[in-house]
Amino acid sequence: MSEIHIRRLSRSYGNYQALKSCDLVIPDGALLALLGPSGCGKSTTLQLLAGFDTPSSGEIWADGELLSDARNVIPPEKRGISLVFQNYAVWPHKTVAENVAFGLKLRKLGRAEIEARLTKALDTVRLGALRDRYPFELSGGQQQRVALARALAVEPKILLLDEPLSNLDAHLREEMRFEIRRVHDELGITTVYVTHDQGEALVTADKVAVMRAGIVQQFGSPEEIFEKPANTFVASFIGSNNEIRGVKDAPGTIRVGATALQAEDRSDAAAGQPAVLCIRPSRLRLCAATEPHNRLDGVVKRSAYLGEYRDVLIELAGGAMVRAFVAPHQRPAIGEAVSVHLPPVACQILDAPE
Repeated sequence: MSEIHIRRLSRSYGNYQALKSCDLVIPDGALLALLGPSGCGKSTTLQLLAGFDTPSSGEIWADGELLSDARNVIPPEKRGISLVFQNYAVWPHKTVAENVAFGLKLRKLGRAEIEARLTKALDTVRLGALRDRYPFELSGGQQQRVALARALAVEPKILLLDEPLSNLDAHLREEMRFEIRRVHDELGITTVYVTHDQGEALVTADKVAVMRAGIVQQFGSPEEIFEKPANTFVASFIGSNNEIRGVKDAPGTIRVGATALQAEDRSDAAAGQPAVLCIRPSRLRLCAATEPHNRLDGVVKRSAYLGEYRDVLIELAGGAMVRAFVAPHQRPAIGEAVSVHLPPVACQILDAPE
């Protein structure tokens, strides 16, 4: 396997800088998710890792070997890397087994070794019983497993996954992200997974790098990214989030209108400067108007029943909107005056976005 070091990696195309001084360390055997919206630099990073592109500056190392810098790029076929694309790229005229064995035959391996690796790869992705079928006889999820088996059969040191589930419907995406995590746990291959779907990143990854405009905004475990976002962009991109603007009173205190709220302070703002209180809708709760601490009052603007919870939109006194995910048996009516409690341990004060 391989530990990957990305050092001050940048890539420019004319005046457009797609990636800006990226620094990442991917531990041996870890699965890193590069997460962000379109144009954030995640696919550029993957192309550089694969050896399909040349850095403008910076370096990529794996196991102490320099793979890429601005002067030299080791070709993709000499990196010990496999890449799985979002469009499967399986040959329609070849069976599952023929698709998976294709790369092995190019390497001119012996028949016995090809069969052994083929069988292992198909068993790993649970396609052994379908080895003689053609792609048109498979579901989208099964075709994606063929692509994954083909990548695994060559026994790569590093596995790259480029939006591998984006062409699947919602049900298959949910199923396949658990499968990708299972396969990773079974084989332990150092893996980099590009996605714009935060659910995929949280389920599959050991580490997540959230990117925006070519810059890594935060790097950490899924729990760190979700529970302790570095800024309002990360907080809003990962899951649902409430951002309530206010003025910082003192360390750990933010004033929203006339109400002082306590929260974990992770901002650089000085007293009297604008700041933002962030809290997940699932952590808000409806409370009595007599609640003495960390309470805001408002009026219900929308109440949507979603089975496992009710999504309630509340307009606060100053006009700001917050969402609360409450128990489904709670039925606040539109126009009803309500109070919400913001537990201090669930609140974070972050810098106001520029």
